[in-house]
Amino acid sequence: MNIKIIAILISLIWMGNSARKDTIQLWTIGDSTMANKKAKMFPETGWGQVLHQFFDDGVTIHNHARNGRSTKSFIDEGRWQVVLDSLRPGDYVFIQFGHNDEKIKDSTRYTVPFGSYSDNLKKFVNESRGKGAIPVLLTPIVRRKFDVKGTLLDTHKDYPVAMRQVAKKLNVPIIDMEKLTRKVIQTMGPEKAKEFYLWTPPTKRYPEGRHDDTHLKVKGAQAVASLATRTLKKLPLKLSKHVVAQRPVVGLDNWFNREHNKAGQIYHYTWNDTLNSGFSQLGDIFKAKEAELRTVAQAPTPEALGYLDVYIIVDPDTTSENPHPNYISKEDIESIKNWVKNGGVLLLLANDGPNCEFTHLNQLAGTFGIHFIPETLNPVVNHQWEMGAETNLPDHPLFKGLKKIYMKEVAGIYVSQFAHVVLTDGKDILMAETNFGKGKVLAIGDPWLYNEYIGNSRLPKSFENMKASHNLVEYLLGETKQ
Repeated sequence: MNIKIIAILISLIWMGNSARKDTIQLWTIGDSTMANKKAKMFPETGWGQVLHQFFDDGVTIHNHARNGRSTKSFIDEGRWQVVLDSLRPGDYVFIQFGHNDEKIKDSTRYTVPFGSYSDNLKKFVNESRGKGAIPVLLTPIVRRKFDVKGTLLDTHKDYPVAMRQVAKKLNVPIIDMEKLTRKVIQTMGPEKAKEFYLWTPPTKRYPEGRHDDTHLKVKGAQAVASLATRTLKKLPLKLSKHVVAQRPVVGLDNWFNREHNKAGQIYHYTWNDTLNSGFSQLGDIFKAKEAELRTVAQAPTPEALGYLDVYIIVDPDTTSENPHPNYISKEDIESIKNWVKNGGVLLLLANDGPNCEFTHLNQLAGTFGIHFIPETLNPVVNHQWEMGAETNLPDHPLFKGLKKIYMKEVAGIYVSQFAHVVLTDGKDILMAETNFGKGKVLAIGDPWLYNEYIGNSRLPKSFENMKASHNLVEYLLGETKQ
């Protein structure tokens, strides 16, 4: 091995260790109620899978929870050893077991509450501390099991009690998820609680639907993660300072808009594109508002949309931009429609006449009473910026505190049914929106706030597109909380 290769390896190791020191490492161990799920299992979601939404960027989460594991099987399979070998001083370990320790007929998993279960918990705690890590115990979440009178049944019996005793004896921080979830689920009642648990209508994968009173859907997983972190915030731990309110997830389509530059790299209206053609600056504004950014480089299936709060589709490809474009299909439209109906916020950004694939985009937009017109409004010649000026701004959150914005080469819009106008220029409609079910759709006839025209690096200072971008972000994120 030559000196150059050795130098590179040393550099990579240093960079990895340096990056690790930049954030707190949180390791989670537990069972299926906490574990990450494969896309094909959607909407089943472990609460550890969405835990990152409740921490700032100063925390990195390693979710090692696995379906079907008890304290015993997690140790016997070597899973605990993998985590233990990875721990460093200052790391945190969330420990939640109980559901599978109760399996009395399964000798590979069953543990005795005040015997082997407690011993295994002590092992996790003591060995974590031996590596300089900080363990936190979490009692198991409740099952949705009610009696005929609507009283939530205690299915965990002595296991939460045993964990509380271990926490007290070893002076370990504990988050009593059994008590916290019991209060919430009892208040919700049998029917309302189905919104949290894995009760689903028939699908191709599950023709009879699912009626699961143990595992969670996205909404339930987020609620459990919220309960855990809100309680964590009250504990005197360094990790507690990094807890935030639930971070909305903003997805930017990279399936219908999928252009490549001459080097074969994906670019144009992407989060990572820092050139004039990108959305990197808009992404920075979302991140400043504690949003999490995602790139949706696949068709908008229920699985792909399920974890998003905001979904942005911009300028779908024509064949001149992409020889093999992904057109918006009927299945895509149905998936997006249901997602919006259930509370999603959809932003549709078209482009002027020759630069956007309107046929399929309008099939989607038409679902919400909106239609883009393949024309070019506000054509701007050279640097005659005022040709793209919009000053007749309505009383709408998008234009709060603004006097003048810049929009050039915009597709017009007409609205029908339940949609309503947001911004006009004379008789031309430039923006429209729709309330649809629990969600919202905002349509704009232009990509508008991409890097080239978001600030004043090119635009005269009289244009307030930077302020407009902040308004847009606040508006979209605000709608997710409605």
